[in-house]
Amino acid sequence: MALTGRSFLKLCKRVEYTIRAWYFLQFEDMMQLYSLFDPVSGAKKLEQQNLSPTEIHVLEQNFLTFLFQVMDKSNFKITSEDEINVALSGQYLLNIPIKVDESKLDKELLKTYFADHPRENLPDFSDKYIIFRRGIGIDKTTDYFVMEKVDMLIGRFWGYLLRVTRLDKFFDKSRGQHKKDLKKNDDLNSEEDQDDLFVERIRLEKMDISFKNLLRKTTIQEPTFDRIIVVYREATPKSKTDRGIYIKHFKNIPMADLEIVLPEKKNPGLTPKDWVTFLVSAVVGTGCCAWFS
Repeated sequence: MALTGRSFLKLCKRVEYTIRAWYFLQFEDMMQLYSLFDPVSGAKKLEQQNLSPTEIHVLEQNFLTFLFQVMDKSNFKITSEDEINVALSGQYLLNIPIKVDESKLDKELLKTYFADHPRENLPDFSDKYIIFRRGIGIDKTTDYFVMEKVDMLIGRFWGYLLRVTRLDKFFDKSRGQHKKDLKKNDDLNSEEDQDDLFVERIRLEKMDISFKNLLRKTTIQEPTFDRIIVVYREATPKSKTDRGIYIKHFKNIPMADLEIVLPEKKNPGLTPKDWVTFLVSAVVGTGCCAWFS
């Protein structure tokens, strides 16, 4: 029997309602499990349930299973090692080095999950935290970027001195190959994203910066991740067991500044500009003291 127009619409609506009901039930189950692992109030609920460590382990792995299923159905993708390398290969608005203090992160929760649910092309840090991404956008910023340009000029001058004095040979020989690999990864990811959206990357480090255009306004451009979700657990001493699972949500994060979403960040170090500023200040201060003494 052939379906009429109205009958077909009714069938489509029933299918839609069925799918929505399935999503709703799955989401409800996931949230009920997460209430036991909420970093704020989950510990009290776990204590009230009086569960054994084995039962808690099963529940937290079930929660992760629900979470990854919801992420997949919501078109979130796990950030790959190549995408992380692209983020580390350049700068956008974030001009300070950021590293994760891995000693503050749990290494068993996600490691156990991926042992039971293996995936390809997982990043090296997947046993400590995982980054989901969804959607591609674009961000443009126009400014003078004076300090950033000065930082780049200092870095380039420092590199020139190392080449002239041949001191660069004493540094890591794999540094050049590492940069080459990052550039290769950058190109590969750009080609992969062409099916969805092609965004030209306009960065300061690829521009011809000189003292002539130091005080001119410059426009830079970078593709962004529309949504970022980071999942991790903090490390705790053996005497204190903390089952809290952190889930953090970020919006419109530039690809080159992906480090800003990393958990448990260390205090940033000094850039070449900071070192030069520090040394110049020390020299000037010493000279002033000698002059007035």
